[in-house]
Amino acid sequence: MRTLSGTDNKPWSRHIAEGSIKNVGVFVALLTGLGGMAAQAEEMPRVASYTIDVTYVAEEPGIEARTDITFVEGSVTPQILTFFLHGELRVDEVRFDGEPVEVTEELVLYPSDYSGVARRTEIEMAGREIPKKLSIHYSGKLNPSAARSPSNYMRVDEDGVFLRSYLYSVWFPVFLEAKQDTYPVDLDVTIRTPEEFRAVATGERSGEKVEEGIRVSRWRSLQDDIFNLQLTARPFELQRVGDIHLYFLGDAESRASAGAILEFSAKLEEFFRANYAGGGEGGQLHVVQMPRYGDISSGNMVGISDRGWRGFESASYPGRTLAHELVHAYVQIPLPRDNELYALVIEGFPSYFHLPAMAAIVGDEYYRQILTRTEDGYLERRRTGLDRRGRTLPPEKPLLDLTVDDISTYKDRFVLNDRARLFCNWLRSQMGVERFGDFTRKLFSQKSLDADHLVEIVETYLPDSADDVNRWLRTEDFPEHFRLDHTVD
Repeated sequence: MRTLSGTDNKPWSRHIAEGSIKNVGVFVALLTGLGGMAAQAEEMPRVASYTIDVTYVAEEPGIEARTDITFVEGSVTPQILTFFLHGELRVDEVRFDGEPVEVTEELVLYPSDYSGVARRTEIEMAGREIPKKLSIHYSGKLNPSAARSPSNYMRVDEDGVFLRSYLYSVWFPVFLEAKQDTYPVDLDVTIRTPEEFRAVATGERSGEKVEEGIRVSRWRSLQDDIFNLQLTARPFELQRVGDIHLYFLGDAESRASAGAILEFSAKLEEFFRANYAGGGEGGQLHVVQMPRYGDISSGNMVGISDRGWRGFESASYPGRTLAHELVHAYVQIPLPRDNELYALVIEGFPSYFHLPAMAAIVGDEYYRQILTRTEDGYLERRRTGLDRRGRTLPPEKPLLDLTVDDISTYKDRFVLNDRARLFCNWLRSQMGVERFGDFTRKLFSQKSLDADHLVEIVETYLPDSADDVNRWLRTEDFPEHFRLDHTVD
């Protein structure tokens, strides 16, 4: 444990030497026992807004940052105010309404960071109220780590900045224990990079300029979920048409793919807005060339990995990946993590709802082929209990029995990517394409949802279907009349 006074102003490079964890993953096993030793957490105050100013220091490489935080008015004042950062980041100074305060730091097990380790920082609140502004200065490295999974690409290195957010990489202070529900906040982010790098974040890109060899870009997002705050910086070129922004590397192959990706993204956006967002106004879309494992979607930022970008075709796997990642933002109904629909909405719906757009853009036969492969694969997995690589699958569960903790186990493997997709196709087939469009506009305009309400909405567009819908959702049954030969028109 380390105590930091308000006058601790060492250069950040010295902090790295003293406080970094070069290979954070090796500490996870050692810290596992410490997780249970921490005192039971108090209720944490809720953040209203973040103002983040972050500099990518390419020479180290690492980041220096200051985050100013305001809290929701009326938030509870805990005995100890606690926040978390990625374990290699060191807190340089904390100010309470402009006045430096003493803090205590400790490395703890934290499964909501890619390394499995976070720096927990505590401020004694005796005699204090929640500040109007809390300012946190911090700096350090974010080395690659496979502690959780080889696909966790998050890092900061000489190639750039590759960071996600809470649950993936905690590069800004969060007032959340591991695996807690996130919530919307207002975000203002300023990113400073060497001129040859260009940064991309989540939200609206409000400005960019170059000052003395430093590129400064500004981003703003109102009432966006903390989970969505991505940050990537590479030596990108930028191409823009309307509100669609493409960020790609300067090699000939990457440049050549940009036009096709831009055209395809525009068609997808048009379909999604018309069918899943009630034709509502859209904002900026940022499509970004990412490193390996970087096929991601968060808010209005979509990533395509290098390999997929350079070999891009609409009807290819990268095209389907782009459509799948892009649709997430249009089909995410806000739900608490304990809602029985949570897994279906968060991962089951995005496994399907890009496909009607693919049918409209690429063709109905393409759609049929995907659904046929999906059903064949689902039946084979049910029969053998093995995935396509011969690995044992988790046991099949009804869709509504899957919880938030099941998502990582079933996502892209079983149930969420096949039964969920087949269920949505069954609805489209039974309703017909036009009525299904009316249904989806109604469904994705909901501000909240539970299973009974979902059944009610389905019944509005498909009368007398409640028994079958509940059979799809609450059982593992797959009768003959659910199969494609009986449903695809």
